[in-house]
Amino acid sequence: MNLSRNDRPKRTPVLRGYDQLSPASQDSERLASMLKNARAESMADAAVKYSGRLDRLASHIVNEGFSAAEIVELLRQESEQFARAGQGGAQ
Repeated sequence: MNLSRNDRPKRTPVLRGYDQLSPASQDSERLASMLKNARAESMADAAVKYSGRLDRLASHIVNEGFSAAEIVELLRQESEQFARAGQGGAQ
């Protein structure tokens, strides 16, 4: 699954005559760069956490000797937990 938004075409500035060398423009570019870096760090952190969780699940499955039906049920429960976490825990 591609989670990057870098594949979008770059847009030209909407404001004509906007000075891209102005301090405000430079601050805006710095802020955009900081946000991009923060998003990348957040995605990397989420991937590490998700990978660790899957690894713990796999170990639990092996240690307990789960059947295929039990594995499917465990995965469904995990999916529900991720969905709830994505909603901020509200239902």
